[in-house]
Amino acid sequence: MADFPNIRLPSEIEETTEDPAIRTDFESGIVQSRARYTKQRRTWTLSWIALTNSEYQILRNFYLSVSGGSLVFSWKHPYEDTTFLVRFNGELKAKNSQRDYWDLSLTIEEN
Repeated sequence: MADFPNIRLPSEIEETTEDPAIRTDFESGIVQSRARYTKQRRTWTLSWIALTNSEYQILRNFYLSVSGGSLVFSWKHPYEDTTFLVRFNGELKAKNSQRDYWDLSLTIEEN
């Protein structure tokens, strides 16, 4: 299993925790709900500002090596000191903000 590349920390991390509830609204106003599944997965959107060309290439090559969201890899959360098994969720979005520097964002989800 691959490990997320060792590049500098993201400029920003946005985290979402999945709501596993199934909810049914009745005409009487009563709401019935239950858990669809027991695990509440977390999703992180990682963003970098002004990645160097080499950092960008490392990250892009890693994304290609795990076939986007096809394969699971390990990622160490930089602030929790916990390692998660994750996969990419969606596209790798990069913008060449200035010569030799890239702004990039990507989303990973817990397996």
